[in-house]
Amino acid sequence: MNTEESVAAHYGRNDVQEQLLGIIRGAGGNPENFLPAELHGADQLHVGGAAATTRVATRAGINAGSHVVDLGSGLGGVCRHLAHDFGATVHGVDLTPRFVDAARSLTERTGLSGQVAFSQGSILSLPFADDSFDAALLVHVGMNIQDKDTVFAEAARVLRPGCVLAVYDIMIVGGEPEEYPLPWAVTPDTSFVQPPLAYSDALAQAGFTVDHEAKPLAEGIDFLEKSLARGGPAGVGEVALENLLSAFRAGFLAPVEIYSHLP
Repeated sequence: MNTEESVAAHYGRNDVQEQLLGIIRGAGGNPENFLPAELHGADQLHVGGAAATTRVATRAGINAGSHVVDLGSGLGGVCRHLAHDFGATVHGVDLTPRFVDAARSLTERTGLSGQVAFSQGSILSLPFADDSFDAALLVHVGMNIQDKDTVFAEAARVLRPGCVLAVYDIMIVGGEPEEYPLPWAVTPDTSFVQPPLAYSDALAQAGFTVDHEAKPLAEGIDFLEKSLARGGPAGVGEVALENLLSAFRAGFLAPVEIYSHLP
């Protein structure tokens, strides 16, 4: 099993869609017709959830005229958020077939299929023509990707000149993580966390200009503490969240945002 197959297997092992629909039923909603916000961010498997998506999208300048590609779209929560809250048109690409199937189903149930589409595949080889999008997001995906140079080169290829790539990943800020599992990997074999400078260098090599970097560590710690108190998001093990929280508190890892554009 190669790295991409191992990553897809890691994320595809649980029936997360049924867990998400259970959230809707538990709140007295209709699982066949609901608003994205009714999932309370449980479909957005990144530190900060929906609030972080709003922050990143705002800083990236995404609006109702934006045509966005979400690189590693998971359950489609970020895509639906951008469509519903910002009015954007979004295409998500994800490696895991079960996630893509769930993303399409959930999007149909929220009535957003006219604005949001999904493709199953690798973001190392995007199924789009050159200059197809005016914004790209990479949200908590780079930790599973060793070849970030190719990802950023592909993003540069499908983005139009002057457009933005926003990266929001867990990065090394003080040392390698010591305890596994983590939310993105059971062992170090499929974990490729790197420092912000490695990202900036790879972005520059792909032709991007880095504009801004942020490290919302305090917000990340608060989010994980509250998530653990509620039992954690759907499909993410409690031990993995506890290990990530410990790495945040120890100063080994942190959530980092990097905003760049094509000249």
